[in-house]
Amino acid sequence: MPEYSGKLAVLHNQHYALDVSQSLADRLAVPLYFTADKKTPEDFFLSWRDGCLKLLDKELLKKGGLTVDIEPRNGEQRSWPAPKDGALAQAIGRKTKTVVDATTGWAQDSLHIFRMGYELRCIERSPIMLALLSDAYQRLEQLDWVQRLALSAPELIAGNAIQVLAELTEAPECIYIDPMFPAKRKKSALPKKSMLVLRDLLGDDLDKEVLFSAAMQATAKKVVVKSPDYAEPLGGEPNQSFKGKLLRYDVYLKK
Repeated sequence: MPEYSGKLAVLHNQHYALDVSQSLADRLAVPLYFTADKKTPEDFFLSWRDGCLKLLDKELLKKGGLTVDIEPRNGEQRSWPAPKDGALAQAIGRKTKTVVDATTGWAQDSLHIFRMGYELRCIERSPIMLALLSDAYQRLEQLDWVQRLALSAPELIAGNAIQVLAELTEAPECIYIDPMFPAKRKKSALPKKSMLVLRDLLGDDLDKEVLFSAAMQATAKKVVVKSPDYAEPLGGEPNQSFKGKLLRYDVYLKK
């Protein structure tokens, strides 16, 4: 488990059950607080607020914090299955059925893939993000349209994707990778707050080349790598590439 000592604590909300907060603090091996302010030594806090688990930093203690948003992003369809349009769907392939997201993170791409009707499994190695994702997928299953269609949230797999992919009993048709690349050194291209917080807590993905190799070995057909437009292709020259706004999806077909 990553070391969060001095960086993270669980902040209990009196409107929620104490044993739930205590269990989360024990699982992450971090302190449990009943109050916090700018003098509290930790920089980040997990706390239940407004019906969901949120990640807060000292600047966000009174601003609501960050949570995994289960609602479609601007421009994405709310219907299910949503049309397989756009660069991401083109890269995955309209006829593809099974997808593994090896770097789930804040799950915005995962949830879009889920809404497009793909059979999806999600891998995440950060216990912090796993807690946030587990809460989000529970909320997802409570949505009216999900219950009406008798859908289940994507399967969430805890662990390092390099190891998890090697142990899959059935090869997915597509493995999706969205690693954290070093930020571009231009003020006009600063990452969103959610990515800044994640990078501060977890750092960059220094093993993304090894992950790519593991994905190529584990997939049945293809690996899709999401990259910022300024980054070099992770696996060398791709077989195909589909461009979105400020990013691209490189497709590597298994030989």
